[in-house]
Amino acid sequence: MKTIKLKLALIVLLAVTSVQAVEKERKSLVIAGDYWCPYNCNPESERQGFLVELARRALYIYGIDVEYRMMPWSQALEEVGSGKVDGIVGLSNPKGKKLASTELPLDYSLSVAFTRVDTDWTYDGISSLRGRKIGIIMDYLVDESINQYIGSNYTTNPGMFVVEDGANAVIESIANLMDNEIDVYIEDERVVKYYTQETGLAKSIRNAGKVTKEKLPIYIAFSANIPNIKKYIGYLEEGIASLKATGEYDELRAKYNMDQ
Repeated sequence: MKTIKLKLALIVLLAVTSVQAVEKERKSLVIAGDYWCPYNCNPESERQGFLVELARRALYIYGIDVEYRMMPWSQALEEVGSGKVDGIVGLSNPKGKKLASTELPLDYSLSVAFTRVDTDWTYDGISSLRGRKIGIIMDYLVDESINQYIGSNYTTNPGMFVVEDGANAVIESIANLMDNEIDVYIEDERVVKYYTQETGLAKSIRNAGKVTKEKLPIYIAFSANIPNIKKYIGYLEEGIASLKATGEYDELRAKYNMDQ
C-alpha cells in the first residue's frame, strides 16, 4: 500500500511540477494579418477568426499566449520579416521567406472571380480578364497565372487595376465592386461569402467562376529567428491534434462556417 501511495504521490508531484514549469516559462507570440474573415477577423471582435482561435487554443495548452494584431498585409509581411511581430496569418507560401510553419497547412483557400449580379460575365481563363477593371490587394498571392497577368499589365495599363493596401483592404475592394469602380474582384471564396452574408450583400455579388485549378494552402508562418521556434511549432501541431481529439476543432470550424 505504501508503495502505491508513493507512486501516486510522485505522479501528482510530476504533474504539478510540469504545470508550474509551463506557467513559469509562459510566453506570448504576436501574430498579424489584414482582415480576412473567417480566417482572421477584427481583433476587437468576439470572433477573431478561425485560424487565430485555433492557434490560441492549441498553444495555450503549452503555456503560450497568442496576441493578434490587424494591419495591412504588406505591413504584416514587412514586420514578420523584421521581427516586429512573430508570425503572419494566412500565408500561402512560407518557403524562401526565412519563415517557419507547420508541416501541413492549417486550411486551404479557393480563389474565385466575383462580379455584380447585373452582369453575366464569367471567368474563362486569363484572356477573359482583358478589358475588365480588376480589384487587387497589395502583395496578395492569388494564382501564378493571375499574378503574372497583373504584373505584366499593371506597368503598361495601371488604370485597369484598383489596388487596396489597408488593414480592411478586402472590405474596401468589395465596396469598390459594389460602387462600379471595378468589374472583377478575385478573392478567397469563403472570405467574400462570409462578409456578404454578414452585411446583407449576398444577393448583390455573384460567383463568376474559380480562377485556381487547385486550392492554395494556408499557414500561420513564424519568423525563423525566434528562439525555440521549432519547439513552438511542434506545440502548435500537437495542440491542434488534441483539439481534434476532443471535438473542439470541429466546433471551431462550425462556429465560423468553414465547411459550408
